[in-house]
Amino acid sequence: MMKREEIIKNLSIIFCVIILLIIPWASVIGIQDPVLVGASGEIQRIAFFVIVTSLLVKLVFQIYNKPLMQEMKKEEVREAEQKDRKQLLFKPSTGVIIFFLFLILLSIWGIIYGLFLRKPDEDMFVYIIGSSFLIVLFTWILYATPVFIFAGDSVQIRSHLLYLFGIDRKTIIRYADITSVRPDAEFESDESNTYGYDRKYRIVISMNGTTQKYGLVFFNTDTIVKIYLRFKEKLGDKVRLE
Repeated sequence: MMKREEIIKNLSIIFCVIILLIIPWASVIGIQDPVLVGASGEIQRIAFFVIVTSLLVKLVFQIYNKPLMQEMKKEEVREAEQKDRKQLLFKPSTGVIIFFLFLILLSIWGIIYGLFLRKPDEDMFVYIIGSSFLIVLFTWILYATPVFIFAGDSVQIRSHLLYLFGIDRKTIIRYADITSVRPDAEFESDESNTYGYDRKYRIVISMNGTTQKYGLVFFNTDTIVKIYLRFKEKLGDKVRLE
């Protein structure tokens, strides 16, 4: 968990960013052209939406961050006590998917607004270009988010976007080919990382000189722990958590 001072610091950063983004900079620097004023306003609104959302998501992850080793030991005890079949498929929660689909639909609405509903003095291309960028961004995030399916002798890794559409395109990694599984040492938390996420939110799978990295930012801690636990059951000491 984050200390109170760190939470206050991050909230202060978010507050300062909000203030900077709501200032009408076009008017402040003396721009008079109505088209340029409108365009700069739309760019600021898009920047406000993207940056503030990212900072808030980062803060939530930092607040609820838990040590991986500690949570893994708890999960091993829970699984030892229960008799149900162990979970073998891991993906982000339905709420995460609904959130991104909502953002994509909101961006599509931005294009529709720009084409048919905008005011005469508003620039159509600002809406279309900005909304198109957001559609590509959110779609790429869904595509890059993995789904892990553990089988008898291998793990299947699929794109969440393709998984949602039932497209059977996947990467199959045999356990026998894996030399190590670990959190990304280059993805540190706090000030050493641009994004502020803990390194456990990116998993590195090494195989005979090659490595593959998968982002787990949209997985909750319990799911991340179970993914490492499944690997540990198959690979033993090849799984490194430090």
